Order: sequence, then C-alpha cells, then structure tokens
Amino acid sequence: METTNTNEQKLTETQEDYLEAILELMETKREVRNMDLADNFGVKRATVTRALQLLTRKGLIIHRMNGNITLTETGHKIAVDIRERHVLFSHFFKDILCLDETEASDTACKIEHSISGTALHNFREFIKKVDNCGCFLTADKTGE
Repeated sequence: METTNTNEQKLTETQEDYLEAILELMETKREVRNMDLADNFGVKRATVTRALQLLTRKGLIIHRMNGNITLTETGHKIAVDIRERHVLFSHFFKDILCLDETEASDTACKIEHSISGTALHNFREFIKKVDNCGCFLTADKTGE
C-alpha cells in the first residue's frame, strides 16, 4: 500500500517504517548502519540495502561509503511526522481504549500509514478535546 506524506512524495509503509526506525536509531546511537536496521526489522542486510537504495534515490537518506546512514532534512521531517502519528494513535488505543501497550502500538502502526490528511487533522482535534475534557484520565483499565 502506498501512502502520501506531507511533501506529496509517495512512500510505501515499509519505507515509512525505515525512516521512523532510522530516526529512532539516530537518537539512541552515534551511528546507524545496515546491520542495525536488519536487527531492528529481523531481515537480511541485503533486504535493508535495497530499501536504503530506494530511500537514497528519493532523497530521504544519505548512505555514506563508511556505511553510516543519516536522514536528509526532508527525510527527517517525514520521519518525525510518522512518529507523531504513531504516538497519537498509540495514546488513543492505550490510554483511551485501554488496550495493552503492545496491541496499542501494533494497531497504531497499521493506521499511521493509511490515514488521510483530513482524517488525521480531525482525529488530532478529537484527541485534543478528549484530553482536555478529562473524561478518560482515570479510566479503569480493567474495563470494570
């Protein structure tokens, strides 16, 4: 499935996942390499190399000769947007619908790639209203 980011560049769910993973790894490690992504996704390094070649062609990452991977300015903006969507949906599923953290995160990951701009905007506004009303701040997580 293809999704469209804010820059109107078509990306697959997998490509968005790679950008998000690179961002997270960049924040926790000094250098990000193929092996880090292969370990993260549980795939072979050759699979990662193919994905990185596509992201490089799209101008979203820089894959240096020494193996270090960084996000371009555009890639960084897209990765941050993807992560923000993930956090928003995880919050909804975990804190409002009372799903466990793993299920909330897995479900958020599925939705973050396919929601349209208008639906995302309206969902953000809805969450702001729910958070501000305090209706779910002390919801009983046991469902009782």
